[in-house]
Order: sequence, then structure tokens, then C-alpha cells
Amino acid sequence: MAIIGFFFGLLLLLLIIGVPVAITLGFVSSSWILYHGANVQMIASRTYAGLNQFVIMAIPFFILAGEIMNRSGITLRIIKFVNYVVGRVRGGLAQANIYTSLLFAGITGAAISDVSALGSIFIPAMEKQGYTRKFSAMITAASSIVGPIIPPSIIVVIYAGITGTSVGALFAAAIIPGLFIGLSMSVMVALMGKKKNLPKVDVAFKVKEFASTFKDTILALLMPIIIIGGILGGVFTPTEAAAVAVFYALLVSVLIYRTLNASALWQCIRKSVRTSAMLFFIIGLASILGWIITRINLPQILANYFLAISDVPSVVFLLVVVLLLFVGTWLETGAACIILAPILAPMMELLGFHPIHFATVMLITLNVGLVTPPLGVCLFAAVSVGDICFEDIVSEIWPFLILFFFVILILVFVPEITLTLPRYLGFIR
Repeated sequence: MAIIGFFFGLLLLLLIIGVPVAITLGFVSSSWILYHGANVQMIASRTYAGLNQFVIMAIPFFILAGEIMNRSGITLRIIKFVNYVVGRVRGGLAQANIYTSLLFAGITGAAISDVSALGSIFIPAMEKQGYTRKFSAMITAASSIVGPIIPPSIIVVIYAGITGTSVGALFAAAIIPGLFIGLSMSVMVALMGKKKNLPKVDVAFKVKEFASTFKDTILALLMPIIIIGGILGGVFTPTEAAAVAVFYALLVSVLIYRTLNASALWQCIRKSVRTSAMLFFIIGLASILGWIITRINLPQILANYFLAISDVPSVVFLLVVVLLLFVGTWLETGAACIILAPILAPMMELLGFHPIHFATVMLITLNVGLVTPPLGVCLFAAVSVGDICFEDIVSEIWPFLILFFFVILILVFVPEITLTLPRYLGFIR
């Protein structure tokens, strides 16, 4: 037990001092194998086994589709449409920020992309309309967490590849919680609108103008419907859906909107290749750690440890949620998922929780960590995009953090919120 503690302590130490995740995973896992005298070829074979999964091929396609849609100006079209629909109420531009993130989630599936793309547009626009800059940056950061929750989501594909869980079931399970978070934020902004007298725009609604903006945006809005509908309907696998997404993004951007030239497409491909290579490197080396975790039966050891604190499974679940919130504040979501999922998923299944239920709560909790002080990654991204002090955005985010924690508690104690749709669609019993 002492040697297990030593190696995992070494893992945490290297991560805390800033050693790249892939190098940390590879060094600690390889050191464990060499220490126990196992065949050194095990390092290469386990790395290959971790990558030799068809579902993981969806990752570069989803990344490329998101890059193409971003560079082709789709974001501006979505913002224009959403702002026309909800921008007239008090706090309307803040509402537009939230609902654009909901739609944007179906294109990029990444929180940082949401903050970067939407923040550069919404923050100056909201400030010009009368919002404070710190509130504008905060609402952009807070709404970004739905990106990795509502499918298609890269983090869901990573989790599925690591744990062997159905991607379709996870996609279906994340839809209702993702919409629940977005609608909860919308209600919060509506309450703030009255209390803080947030700005509103008094412009008459015109059917002709609405039809024009909708027509200009409909092709972008169809992309997530095609992807999600195709997967949930059994038309194609997640990997095939990702390839379809790239084809559709190219079709819309090059032939219809004509906003993507060869140079921009090459930049999209380069960035997608670099991002995918980084993720594949981490996943491959993490598979060694997953193999070690299975060999030493760490999930059972941790389950016994948590049960020693409390023999009530729901209390153990809450303790795990606290752990995930802590980890999510300082470790990138994908890396946290890769490291913790092989440990926690089997442990929670041993305690009687449905694997799809736990997976959904885990991924949402890690994403809430992205906007949780003191180290939330999306907070720093919003600080950079909004050109404000970190203390300013922290002072504004607390009501939404309380809201997110409350949502997590509801998801923990009401598993049917996550399980109803996958069960209805036949992914689970």
C-alpha cells in the first residue's frame, strides 16, 4: 500500500509543479512497470492498445469540424440569430450569450473554444450596451461549461474510449442536464435583470427580419441536429458522425457560405492535427496507468476507503463530487478524465451506481471546475479575452457557482434526469 501511495503522490507532485500531463503519465507508469520487473515491451503494447479503438478516431474529426465552423464565420451568424430572438428582454444580451453557448456546444464541444470565440464578440458588445466588463466576461465564462456537456462532446468520446462506455448512451444522458444548466442560468440572469436593472433593447420584432436571420443561420443549426440525431437514431457510429460533421462543415463553409478559402482550411487542418496528436499522446500513455490501476485493484481499495468514512453510498458520491471539483479547478478536463475515470468509474459501479449516471455527473462536475476559483481555466481565459482583473470576475461568478453546485446535487440524487433519455432510446435498460 505504501508503494501505491508513493507512485500516486509522485503523479500528483509532477502535475502540481507543471510537468506536462503526457510526460507525467508516461514517467510514472513506466517507472511502476520497471520497479516491478515487468517486461519493458509492456509500455509500448499498452500504449498501442489504448489508441487502438475505433471510437477514438472521432476526436480529430470533431476537432476539425469545429475549427472549420469557427473560421467560416458561423459563430457570427448564430450570435445574430440568437440575439434577435432573445435580445429584447431585460438582460437580453446576457441571455443571448447563454443561448449562443447552448447552440455553440453542438459545434465545438469545448469550453475554451466557447470563451475565446464568443468572448471576443460578446464582451465588447455587452459593454457597449451598458453591462460592466466584469459581468460580461463572467457570463461568457460561466455559460461556456455547457460546451463540453451538450453533445457532440470531445470529453465524452475520451471518457467512452477510456472506460468502454457507449458513446451514444453518454451523448443521450448529457442532453437534458446540459439544457437544464443552460435554462437555470437563463432564469438566474432574468432574476438579476430585475434586481440589477440590466440593459435591454427596445426594438420592434419584425417577422421578415426574423425570417432573414433564421434563413442565414439554419444551415449552422442543422449540424448538431444531424450529428446527434444520426448517432442516437443508429444511422451511424460516433466516428462516422464525426466524419459526416467534417463533410457537412466543408459543404456549408466552402460551397454555400463561401467563407472558407484554401489557406484558412489548411490552418484548420494544422491546428486539428496538433490538438489531436496531443490528446492521442495523453490517451496512449494513460492506458498504461489504466492497466496498472486494474492490476492493483485500486477501485476496490478506494471503495473500501470511502466506505470506511461513511457506509452510505450517496455520501460517498458527494465525497467523490468534492474530489472532482477540486481536481477540475487545476487540471484540464480531458487529463482529469483520463486519470480518474479508470479509478472512479469501477468504484462507483461497485457501490451500486449506474455507470452512465456517474459518468454524466463526473463530466459535469469537472467542467464546473473550469469556472471555480482559484484556478478555473475558463476564468483565466475570460480574463485574457475581456482584459480584466481576475479578482473582478471572481467577485461576479459566485451566484452561478452556487447554482451549478445545486444542479450537481440534483443530478446526484435524481439519477433519472440522466438515465431517462438513454433508456428511452434503448441504449440502456
